[in-house]
Amino acid sequence: PTTTAEVSAIMKYCHARNLAVVPQGGLTGLVGGSVPVFDEVIVSLSSMNKVIKVDPVAGVVVCEAGCVLQKLCDVLSDEGMTMPYDLGARGSCQVGGNVSTNAGGVRFLRYGSLHGSVLGIEAVLADGTVVDSLSTLRKDNTGYDVKQLFIGSEGTLGIITSVAISTPPTPEAITVCFVGCRTFADVLKTFSAAKHSLGEILSACEFFDSDSMMLLERNLGLSNPLGTSYPFYVLVETSGSDASHDEEKMTKFVEAGGSFENGILTSDPSKVQSVWELRENITVALMRDGAQHKFDIS
Repeated sequence: PTTTAEVSAIMKYCHARNLAVVPQGGLTGLVGGSVPVFDEVIVSLSSMNKVIKVDPVAGVVVCEAGCVLQKLCDVLSDEGMTMPYDLGARGSCQVGGNVSTNAGGVRFLRYGSLHGSVLGIEAVLADGTVVDSLSTLRKDNTGYDVKQLFIGSEGTLGIITSVAISTPPTPEAITVCFVGCRTFADVLKTFSAAKHSLGEILSACEFFDSDSMMLLERNLGLSNPLGTSYPFYVLVETSGSDASHDEEKMTKFVEAGGSFENGILTSDPSKVQSVWELRENITVALMRDGAQHKFDIS
């Protein structure tokens, strides 16, 4: 389908004939919700990929469910805004699927879940009824908050066709530090210290283990920026509006140390990207060794 009306027509047809339906987006999810199990009708939202409206004053974007996250980020970047979430699969995942699965991503620490960022939703129910709750108001106290039911529903209540999302300003400065820890207890201490020391500018805190680093080096040819192997690694990112202020706080955090033995600090965009490539390519590195079982812990 290319329009909500076409999605509605498809659902009415299938409902009248008792045909099962499986909605699909970018097929990047790990929980199997988009995988047909028998003879379902597959409804792909890929052709519904228009950016309907960008409001830089209110900080809101309205788009169709088939919009690829990277495309939306590029459009918003031109307007000085960014998405409140980010995923390693940004080049192929779609916004409708992100909302349907309540995707978290690496900016969760800063902006919270999509339950707080999504302002409105348009969806089609199983019988073809169109639910128009596509509000762009940040504060809306009228009636039931219907959109919340669809966030994380994975297509069980209906097919999301359009979404309105609150979009924060693009950070003027991004700084990343990458450190090595000897124990998982040290990882937790590093996280606590980052929250305490970096406060409002802390935007991400991710960790992975030595096995992941080994696979990144062996299977993808990536290098360990610390030059020394550690049982655990922690990536901490800050984003804000004042580069000197942010770097000063990050420098104090790194110099305080205590829970980690070695680390690097950078605000150079290319080096920031290279550090994030380690975190985002772990799945690719794992796949080079064969079949795998996925899990997601929240």
